[in-house]
Amino acid sequence: MNLEKCTWLNDIFKTINFDNLPHGIIINGPSGVGKHILANKICEYIILNKSQRSSDDHKHLIKTESHPDFYVLDKDKLGVNDISRRKGAKNWDDEKGFRDVISFLNLTPSLAKNKVVLIHNADIMTNEAQNALLKSLEEPASFSYIIMTTNRPRSLNQTIYSRCQLLNIKNLTTNQINDWLSDIGITEYTAIDFPSFATPFNILEDIQNDNHNSYKDFVTFIEAFLFNKSDQTQTLKDINDININFIQKINYLIEFLKILLKSRVIGDDLSGSYQIFNKANFNKLKISNIIDELNSLRFDFYSVSSINETYVLNYFFSQLKISIKQ
Repeated sequence: MNLEKCTWLNDIFKTINFDNLPHGIIINGPSGVGKHILANKICEYIILNKSQRSSDDHKHLIKTESHPDFYVLDKDKLGVNDISRRKGAKNWDDEKGFRDVISFLNLTPSLAKNKVVLIHNADIMTNEAQNALLKSLEEPASFSYIIMTTNRPRSLNQTIYSRCQLLNIKNLTTNQINDWLSDIGITEYTAIDFPSFATPFNILEDIQNDNHNSYKDFVTFIEAFLFNKSDQTQTLKDINDININFIQKINYLIEFLKILLKSRVIGDDLSGSYQIFNKANFNKLKISNIIDELNSLRFDFYSVSSINETYVLNYFFSQLKISIKQ
């Protein structure tokens, strides 16, 4: 997918002054909003000069992450070894050598005028890794640039933000998503077929993976559970069979509860898949407390080593049974 197909990204890209660019840029936005596309285009413009940008060969090197002046760090965990590796130290690896951010940026460019490190999911960097990165941001070489993507706002140390330009990609409106889906040839689905927090590329991925009914299935299983058509064990088994991860399950549950709570707060009847819940009785305060707990869990998920998914889901579904009754 190119930048021109994503108007919300192209609009941000056009605001960037490449003649007066900071040596650190943070691109923040929810998963599936296009951070990778924007980041790669920014890296391409920094690394390649005007004539090289029209060369398919040079652009291919960037696209395949094989350009010698382009280093991409995309891992599930980002520790200090990824930022700074010293020979003779405990974290030295003879096979990897100096393949770390700081060592890469200290070398002069090979083919281009600049060197760029692209760090995806920088918000999972440990404090030690962030501190190691600071020196390259505080005293950058004239040719070195660090581009980072994050899924959560203000998830890095403040000292990192103080030395970088922040580009925020906001959630798209329903109309923006529908226009984009139509532009790329998808007309059988619209944004209202997905949760309100769904982002363009997550929607596209669900459609391509035949997973577009996952949220509707989730609500159907909760309905069966709350109206005693299915017990808790079977309900959790059914939900686990949906092709979504733990955080998506938490997000789905928050979405469901927010819709129910909003209907009672503003006094509007529910419609569609939610219509049956009009005849349910529930305590608004309890539902609000469950939402708060789920939000806290979602935040803690990124700062703890492991969470027992079965235990957590059993707890919250027990709370649902207590709080929402026929």
